[in-house]
Amino acid sequence: MLTVYNCIVNEHDLRLVALAALICGISCFSAVNLLQHISRSTDRNRLAWLMIAATSTGFGIWATHFIAMLAFTPGIPSAYDPALSVLSLAASVTLTAAGMWIATLRDEFDYHLVGGAVLGGGIAAMHYIGMAAFEVQGRIEWNLLLVAVSLLAGVTLAALALRVVQRRPSLKATSGGAVLLTLAICTLHFIGMGAVSIFPDPSIVISEYTIEPTSQAFAAAAATLVILVLSASALWIDLRFRRQKLEVDRMHGGIGQAVHAVDLELL
Repeated sequence: MLTVYNCIVNEHDLRLVALAALICGISCFSAVNLLQHISRSTDRNRLAWLMIAATSTGFGIWATHFIAMLAFTPGIPSAYDPALSVLSLAASVTLTAAGMWIATLRDEFDYHLVGGAVLGGGIAAMHYIGMAAFEVQGRIEWNLLLVAVSLLAGVTLAALALRVVQRRPSLKATSGGAVLLTLAICTLHFIGMGAVSIFPDPSIVISEYTIEPTSQAFAAAAATLVILVLSASALWIDLRFRRQKLEVDRMHGGIGQAVHAVDLELL
């Protein structure tokens, strides 16, 4: 773990690391709230909320990765392959959707864990496809033991996160699930980065059809913030509509009881 610590402290801008962690935390808190909303939704609305939750969470994972990569300073020219970057986003959203769907399919222990593990697989797929998109003027070598540890940590923490959220919905469970999911994303990312060794090689040429790290990170952050705002707005509107409907139903129920009471008195 000393390798991972040195990677974070010596090879990253800690201010950008903090920003990535903040966006990750906000995304994860939104994710667990939306996940609970999926469980409470009717079959007609479940698919729509599932896609909203998966999209906002997938973009959050994606933005966390690229902002954290902007914090990474290898000291040599680097850029990103746009096709693989888009593929990493697609993998994140798709596997997040699959994981949330499984976790909310039945209110059972194994469904929660399997769904969380699939979501963790989405985090891993996003990270390592994103790393494949990372072009640098050097050779990248991997410590396979740390890669395995990153996968195990990410999948385990994501599985625990969804289990905590789904087991007994409450503010405590929401907060705990959000923390665990944030840890799943950040732990997998930084252990995975600790597994990377880059050896400068001037003979390697970065493709001209690439995106600069700053542009990539800015685009990811901007898109994620827009989606999070839209998701939060949709959730707020839906919850307000449900509350108003509940109040109307209660009012009608009260009127019905009052009329019934008057009828009984007249009899």
